[in-house]
Amino acid sequence: MALARRRIWVYLVALAAISLVSRLPQLLSPNLLVDGDEATLGLMARHLAQGKEFPIFFYGQHYGFSSVEAAAGALGFAIFGTGALPLKLAILALWTLGILFLFLAQSRLLGAGRSFWITSVLLLNPAWAVWSMKARGGYVTSFTATAALLWLLMTDRERPSVVRWLIAGLLTSIIYLAQPLWLPGLLPILIVALVLRRRLLWGASYLSVTAAAIFLIKLAPVTSADPWGGPPLGNADLIGSLPGVGEQIYVNLTGSYYLWWSLDPPGPATRILAFVWYGVLPAAVLIQLYRLHTKQYSLWSHLLFASVCSTLVAEWVLLGARDGRYLLPLSALLALLAGIEVVDFVDRRLLGRGTAFALTLAVLLLGGQSMNEFRSFSYLWNNPPGSLTEAVRLRRMVSYLKARGITHVFSMNGLLQWQLMFYSDEEVLARGTVEIDRYPAYVSAVDAALANGEAVAVVGYTNDSGAPGCQTIPVCTGGIQGLVPNPDQISTVDDKYFIYPGANKELLKKLGFQLPD
Repeated sequence: MALARRRIWVYLVALAAISLVSRLPQLLSPNLLVDGDEATLGLMARHLAQGKEFPIFFYGQHYGFSSVEAAAGALGFAIFGTGALPLKLAILALWTLGILFLFLAQSRLLGAGRSFWITSVLLLNPAWAVWSMKARGGYVTSFTATAALLWLLMTDRERPSVVRWLIAGLLTSIIYLAQPLWLPGLLPILIVALVLRRRLLWGASYLSVTAAAIFLIKLAPVTSADPWGGPPLGNADLIGSLPGVGEQIYVNLTGSYYLWWSLDPPGPATRILAFVWYGVLPAAVLIQLYRLHTKQYSLWSHLLFASVCSTLVAEWVLLGARDGRYLLPLSALLALLAGIEVVDFVDRRLLGRGTAFALTLAVLLLGGQSMNEFRSFSYLWNNPPGSLTEAVRLRRMVSYLKARGITHVFSMNGLLQWQLMFYSDEEVLARGTVEIDRYPAYVSAVDAALANGEAVAVVGYTNDSGAPGCQTIPVCTGGIQGLVPNPDQISTVDDKYFIYPGANKELLKKLGFQLPD
């Protein structure tokens, strides 16, 4: 027993080390950058670390439970100081905790050794290359809570207890509040687990805690205009959207996307792995048909296949948006299902151990190379080795502004404002074009500076920066050059960002900023 426990700890340490080392190419890259949404979560973490407030949901909305990720970020800031690297490391630590829970859960089914290899395959899956460190509020929280819930269900098989089901209810409520798209995949497993326990009191306790926790957290005050609101639901064109769903699956499996658009073609290893995992889907269908035809039933094979199907169907039916991030639950389920099938095939001597090891090793080697390819990942532009990092460029903007006594700016891009505030430690406050934003205090502060006659500036991306939208929408320098009498006063930072000091109310309205009368 002691030897088995030592082996478990060795595997846990090894998985944590692989998680960190595999993300070093991104963490040490000049392309390292927190995007606008991550900067928002970073500001939430900063406020928590300062004791200013305890944020519940992502700023400006009453969904996207973000307390866990904000707390992780605050702890990282308390230890290492505020910055992109501490924030990314804090989220990676939270995601790695989920990886460890998944390993422990699988160990109950397959043994520690086999669970280690399956978990390593998931750990190096390109679908999570970027999102394992993305402080987006909710996505990593749901991943880790789901993994903890699966581990709890597996341990309950050996030592059943109503207390575990009470904790399970709390974890389920966190998943729902953080990112409910994880729940369709969990539903088949939860139903079977409850039916097998055959204890009505436990099921009632679980459902009661889940509902009560959701209700209590929903009562928390937020800055959103609609306190019970949520993302738009419903797909009005189910049949017509099927090709989009197929593309969405592939984009998600590459991990190379930002919000609703895919980025430049990923590296060769990443593309190969994406095609491999895409191929697992039809292979899983054939294997299920084979099991039914030959009566080779397997509870976990059927359960995980049902989880994959329910995840895909729920995303297809419930959402019209085809963002790659909405299918993040898929990759973990596919890895677990593939692992279950390979182990079963080996045990029934349908697949040789050597062949299974070779296939696993090949996937791991491709995964390692894929992680290295993400060194160049950027949703803006690629910064080759030796070039300025985005942190340096943004801080140069801050230095320029502060040198001219400007601490309040109007951002032409609705996400750049959050980055400026995060990278300046809120020494520069910014607002976008809309009058009602995620954190109204920032809008009020910038508007007050303008009304009081303080020097303000307009900031944004340059036309030739390569930033999204600059080619088709006049939100970059092209949107301001023809509106000011002195375009020579527009300064640029490394040909990527522009700053126009001395903006007035008339110019701001021409640029589309909603201002109070």
